[in-house]
Amino acid sequence: MKVHELEVSSVLKSYGNVQILSNVYLTCKTGDVVGILGRNGCGKSTLLKIIFGSVDTFNKNIRIDKKVYLKPYQHKDLMAYLPQHDFLPKRISLRKIAAIFLEDQETQKRVLHDHRIKEHLDKTITELSGGQRRYFEVLLLVNLPVKFILLDEPFSGIEPLYKDEIKELINQHRSEKGFIITDHDYRNIISASNHLILIVNGVSKPINRLEELEELNYLPKGALATEAQPEFGDSTTEESIPFEADIQTLKDLDLLDPNKSGSLYSVFESPQTKGGKNTLDRLLKCPVQQLKILEGRRDSIRHLQESGIKLQIDRKQIDFVEYYITSTIPPARKNYLDATLSSIKNSYKPSNDYYIIESGIKHTVGFLKYLTSLLPRFQNGSTPGYLSHLCFRILEILTKQEIREVSQSYTDKKTLFFKIGEYDNLFRKIVKNDILELLNILYELDAYAAVASTADNLSLSYPEYLENSEPKVEIKGLFHPLIKNAVANDFSINQSNNLCFLTGANMSGKSTFLKAFGISVYLAHAGFPVPALSMKTTIFNGIVTTINLADDINKGYSHFYSEVRRVRETALKIKKDKKLVVIFDELFRGTNVKDASEASLIITAAFSKIHTSIFLISTHIVEIAKELENYQNIIFSCFDTKLQQETPIYDYKLVAGISKESLGLYIVKNERIVEILEEAIKEQSCMPESNTP
Repeated sequence: MKVHELEVSSVLKSYGNVQILSNVYLTCKTGDVVGILGRNGCGKSTLLKIIFGSVDTFNKNIRIDKKVYLKPYQHKDLMAYLPQHDFLPKRISLRKIAAIFLEDQETQKRVLHDHRIKEHLDKTITELSGGQRRYFEVLLLVNLPVKFILLDEPFSGIEPLYKDEIKELINQHRSEKGFIITDHDYRNIISASNHLILIVNGVSKPINRLEELEELNYLPKGALATEAQPEFGDSTTEESIPFEADIQTLKDLDLLDPNKSGSLYSVFESPQTKGGKNTLDRLLKCPVQQLKILEGRRDSIRHLQESGIKLQIDRKQIDFVEYYITSTIPPARKNYLDATLSSIKNSYKPSNDYYIIESGIKHTVGFLKYLTSLLPRFQNGSTPGYLSHLCFRILEILTKQEIREVSQSYTDKKTLFFKIGEYDNLFRKIVKNDILELLNILYELDAYAAVASTADNLSLSYPEYLENSEPKVEIKGLFHPLIKNAVANDFSINQSNNLCFLTGANMSGKSTFLKAFGISVYLAHAGFPVPALSMKTTIFNGIVTTINLADDINKGYSHFYSEVRRVRETALKIKKDKKLVVIFDELFRGTNVKDASEASLIITAAFSKIHTSIFLISTHIVEIAKELENYQNIIFSCFDTKLQQETPIYDYKLVAGISKESLGLYIVKNERIVEILEEAIKEQSCMPESNTP
């Protein structure tokens, strides 16, 4: 995919005699998320409008791919902008809005099937909560066919759940677009961005260290130490960078479609809650490179497995709490007279709104009491750092005076009858964000518990992360988690021997081994346990696999040309990201033997010279192995096969060397294809000739 670049320079803007922006420069490329921070009135929103072209100024230079644009919004494919205020029509349904904004039918369908939107398609914007509304707005923009997205305060005033969902949307689409975002919620700007810019006195200042935000007086001294989350678990800082895996790789590793038969998702036990399932899905889709995040997740999951803690969540209760807390039904009145009248009225003519409020309060109090009872199970010396942080945060919220008083005073419906308005106002207004944060913590624990249970059932192990910069992976007892009674193999690859040339007969286990290795590398970068007895790995920038590559009829690409393009894409990624795991299963199978042999030789030899990455390349073209023996950093491994009484025997064990067996013709003969065709010929010859006019 082409990388586009937006360059903004020489921006000057004043209102009357007040100079707002005096020297602004920034760049944003495809894949970037540029976060703009600054105090109220410093010109953040004005800058976005200037970039978009909806606000004029006497001096600016907006270039996209080196071409100057005065008003980028007038060009349909360049830029989309999310203003602070609501901008969607208020009286038509979400379904109709999507049809208006999105011309492409497939894109419309994808948006309408979004897990956060599909239940609200016939509602209007005014019927959504603030978080749902903002999420839908961002969802529409990221699905527009534009190169850059500008987001003005995407996180302000919405529930934490939707802040995370919006960050997830940004992360999902950053591979194809560039983002510029600004918000007063500096924590989420920091966690979502890979570049930060602070506007100070009208001047843009690139932020290379978070401490500069305090040094430049944007944040109070000590704010980062006392308020920011720790650098582990799911917390993210400016150092948190995604571990790259493209769509082809996700297809190869069976990670693209959770609902597909044979998907890797089916390996993991299902979390008990919907939010837990969404969290597990997010963690699997968003591997990272940051060591402390990976160690935090890994240690949390391992502790849940080893301690045997079972969460025993009441799923219906939790689902109802989230539904109630985020509902937009009118709040109950707080005075006793109205409470009495509402109760009497409801006894004669039951109201759905009254039921939701009454039941929501009951379930929310039950949820708070459940968390109170759960905490002691984690409060011991062996609890790892990130789990301790989560438990401490739960305790902080539960000990807030308002929440503690409700948990202690709520007893039965008689009490609720007089205080329904008071409790409803508390839960859905005063401590709403606290309740949503508690739900998100529980969802995270639920996801970890499901992975821990899976690790126990499948005998998965926990990766050890090596902090040295040289690429290295060492695995003992590697197996494919989707294969029952899979044969395990040991494998090691490092900078000195950074390319494995893998051979073996058909059906000997090459592809399965490559997938198992790729899955283990990917899961390790999600902080998850891996299908092996043990694994040591350095942290890589990403993984590229080519195992099940198809031709592309729509683009007119043959299988061979698709292979060539894939190799070129890989070369460009190596040039960009430097430290990759690269897996190719049967290079250049889509062309004649001579070309495939020569192309495989030159590409394999070139790959072997890239000492910052590791390569696993399988092939049936064993003839080139002799020429590759001159390269000292190439290791030769194979899956050997023996013929006993004309029957192949597969042991699926990886050994050193080059395979000498060729079983392709045997497999063809064994399927009796020629005999079937001969029988068809005989049957055809026995048929009477038809009289053709």
